[in-house]
Amino acid sequence: MYRQHTDQAEKYLLSLYKQDDIAGELKRKLGDLMACGEANTDAACRALKLSRRTLQRRLKAEKTSFQKVLREVRAVLAVNYLSDDRLQSLEIAMLLGYSNISTFTTAFKSWYDIPPVEYRQKFLSI
Repeated sequence: MYRQHTDQAEKYLLSLYKQDDIAGELKRKLGDLMACGEANTDAACRALKLSRRTLQRRLKAEKTSFQKVLREVRAVLAVNYLSDDRLQSLEIAMLLGYSNISTFTTAFKSWYDIPPVEYRQKFLSI
């Protein structure tokens, strides 16, 4: 299962560069924005040089939203970051734009039905 998740994360990250729609552009920008602690709509709009309304309208046309894209990017990057044994849970939470570990843990459990610490122990043996 671990291999499946990491393969999925790698494929996902590579696929971002093949997407030419607004959701793909947003996904590419969000990785950088999250690392800077700016995983929010305003920062994304600035990075994409779009107004908030234009971003909302384009995402809606693609049947998605900022929050859905953000959740998707966070879920994939979380698995990727967890595979790096140099990163502590708090660092991963911060990289993903969470203010604390408990919020990150709750989100991770909603994506994968297992807490990140348990995921690491079970699938990564760290």
